Amino acid sequence: MKREDHAGRRQPLRALLLAMALGLVLVFGLTSVAAASPPMTPWVDPLPVPPVATKTFKPGISWWADYYEIDMTASQHQFNSDLGLATVWTYGQPGKSPVLLGPTIVAKTGRPVVVKYINNLPTDPDLFPLKDAIDPTIAGAPGLEVPTGAAIPHLHGGHTAARFDGTPMQWWTADGIKGDDYVTNTFTYMNDQPAALLWYHDHTMGATRFKPYLGLAAAYVLFDKVDTGTTINGQKVPSGYGTYHLPLVIQDKQFNTDGTLFYPTEGVSPVHPIWVPEFFGDTPVINGKAYPFLDAQPRRYRLRLLNGSQARFYDLHFKLGATPDPGEPDNRVELPFWVIGSEQGLLPKPAMNTHLLIAPGERFDVIVDFTGLRGSTVMMTNDANEPYPDGDDPVATMTELMKIKINTAVPENDPDTSVLPADLKLPCVPRLAATPGVPPRDIVLKETMVPGFAEPGATPEMVPSEVLLNGYHFTDTTTDIIKAGTTETWRWINLTVDAHPMHPHLVASQVVKRQTFDVEAYTEAWTDYLDSGRTAPKPNVVNYLTGFPEIPGPEEMGYKDTVKAPPGYVTWTRAKFSLPSTSLLDYNWKTRSFGSWVYHCHILEHEENDMMRPFTVVK
Repeated sequence: MKREDHAGRRQPLRALLLAMALGLVLVFGLTSVAAASPPMTPWVDPLPVPPVATKTFKPGISWWADYYEIDMTASQHQFNSDLGLATVWTYGQPGKSPVLLGPTIVAKTGRPVVVKYINNLPTDPDLFPLKDAIDPTIAGAPGLEVPTGAAIPHLHGGHTAARFDGTPMQWWTADGIKGDDYVTNTFTYMNDQPAALLWYHDHTMGATRFKPYLGLAAAYVLFDKVDTGTTINGQKVPSGYGTYHLPLVIQDKQFNTDGTLFYPTEGVSPVHPIWVPEFFGDTPVINGKAYPFLDAQPRRYRLRLLNGSQARFYDLHFKLGATPDPGEPDNRVELPFWVIGSEQGLLPKPAMNTHLLIAPGERFDVIVDFTGLRGSTVMMTNDANEPYPDGDDPVATMTELMKIKINTAVPENDPDTSVLPADLKLPCVPRLAATPGVPPRDIVLKETMVPGFAEPGATPEMVPSEVLLNGYHFTDTTTDIIKAGTTETWRWINLTVDAHPMHPHLVASQVVKRQTFDVEAYTEAWTDYLDSGRTAPKPNVVNYLTGFPEIPGPEEMGYKDTVKAPPGYVTWTRAKFSLPSTSLLDYNWKTRSFGSWVYHCHILEHEENDMMRPFTVVK
């Protein structure tokens, strides 16, 4: 059925489920209280390195593409030596034991990859590990509007045809039920893009905040002739994927006393009595282990940083020396490091930093130099607020993420011959220009506020019930129609108090600039515009700008697919809406459409309710 029909048909069901949920709240009260994770010993578990996926020979395919079979299954995982086993849902390969943060697909530009995804996830709602956290008032709630075991992988950052993109209603289940937009379970990735760290994760309608948290996320590394993984432009870089070239998938999680994963079961308002606006865990988990350590050599390392958290921003540092006692000043030396790439490829030149802000969904390619530090300890730390940038959430900020012990000598037969990061010559990254005559496209980010839960007789605080883009819900009629081949400028207008990592599928974007604006005046004009049924003049944000334009930082000068939109700012991005050759499979001669993709906030609780919109590309 069409999106509009799906939206219309779900309203009576949602009203009934909302009444049931409210009745439970009124009768039984709110009894699920978040407790801190149980004590666990840090720095006793070594950092795991996710295994590289194994190709399978497939007649008719393997002569032109690398073929993989990836299954999705439930398994058991121990996040820390002091914790019990947790049920996780993860990617694996048939005949092999599943590993949390599943197999890494290593690919080459110009060589397609074909993946057959096999859904072995349980369909019984009672087997869903976070079943008590399901909010029946959220569109696509697992086991209600969408089956519990539904899954749809999305290659985040992939230049991918609509049928292979993994949009929310393309899901299917192990017992053969299919979503409204289902096309296939075998996806072709053309890899017609520069070398970069991509990742694949679940994108199922109503369950994206649950399933990557349970483990349905894994890395996809793309190399090319410029960045071979051993050299960049012929210059040696730290290499040996899994040795001196490491993926670091950073997440925050919270655990029950038995070691199982905790997710909140108390909401903030009667509108959505279970959904929470953001979830912040209290435990750092990297590559699937809580508080891991890395045994390192005194040499240079290439680290591929990926923020796979629900809502947490990280401001990362590498600090040399012993951790200070509580209450003591932190006088550790901050090691400099060099950012050489972001989500869609290499930067135009190395950017030296002592800290790096990374939002959910963002990736950065970093070289850190431990030369001469044998016998030392380096801690990867974080000091970002939650929510970012001005939050004061009562959950303690996770400050110590991973311990790096530099206690092993460089082998004589494997010396570090990589170039100094500051001397690395990176390829030119030309700046995009908008297609003449194509106006900027405004995307307004605004929360809907409602009275929250309150004690009897108390005045309830106003809290978010949803976050909308341009005042539309996800299932409303598509309003963003884009011509193939055009380069558009998008203006992300943030009326909220939080920063949002905005992720359009399909395209590689450049950050153009940011500028503050009069939020109060623009909000009033925007509200008047919506209240008029969009018949009043639409406010032009240019008339509300204040301050001066701010150019992006050097770490943002490459191509990106996830861009931070800070509160009180307009963030300009630019992208060319080119299509892979496989988009011809989706071309509709009557509508001249190549299909639909989505753009959304990558704070998963926001994306789920309802900060996501479709866009269509036409000839």
